[in-house]
Amino acid sequence: MVDLNAPIWGQVDSAGNDADKWLRRLLNGEEEFREGMEVLAEDLSHQLSWYSATACVLPHLAALCKTLSPADRMFLIAQMGPAAAAEADCPLEEGTELWREFREGMTGLRAVTVDLLQNHMDTLEAASGEERQMFALGALSFLGDRKHAYALWLLSGYCWEDGSAACACGWSDECLHFADRQEYLKPAAIAPWDGKSLEDEAVWFSGLLSRFGEDMILPILPLVYGEGVCPECGRREPFWAWHERFYQEY
Repeated sequence: MVDLNAPIWGQVDSAGNDADKWLRRLLNGEEEFREGMEVLAEDLSHQLSWYSATACVLPHLAALCKTLSPADRMFLIAQMGPAAAAEADCPLEEGTELWREFREGMTGLRAVTVDLLQNHMDTLEAASGEERQMFALGALSFLGDRKHAYALWLLSGYCWEDGSAACACGWSDECLHFADRQEYLKPAAIAPWDGKSLEDEAVWFSGLLSRFGEDMILPILPLVYGEGVCPECGRREPFWAWHERFYQEY
């Protein structure tokens, strides 16, 4: 964990270049927790961009969770989900100081997320619909494939109704409307969740959204975890590959 007085804070960036200031205020109790957490999270995830200060902040937040109630830990995971997922769009170089800090923070917050899912489901289900939705996406950011989480955060800008896709043959669609493109998308069969196992990402994520009564993201999960069939060349591949290729090439 990087000391708050270490020189590295002057070298890392955030949207306002003052993440260390907001983190210090949060840790010192100078801000109401949720208000301060929202400001810090926005500073680290503005426009779904990756900010290097995130790597240094995460271990401090993981330590802070030891002092928080389950409801506030849920809030923290929900707020920090986009910042953590954004690393998938700009991966850190393995072995660097920032990479080590990011891994330390992710490990700590992963444990917090697992504990919430396994021991505090009553708290999760008692939250508002918006908080439950954001927590589910945050849980995916910390427990699942960050590329998938980042893709879903991007799709949130289109209310999870439209995606982007590109095939290796050159075909692409910037606005692939899920409801109207069933011939392009072959849904995955997602098994029911036992409420405990976190091994199969599609199963537990879909199961969690079902437990929350979520009706916006849940309907598209069989499609995004399924296969795409290119309308031009007929090639089949995971929808996630289509999505990633579009953002790499366009």
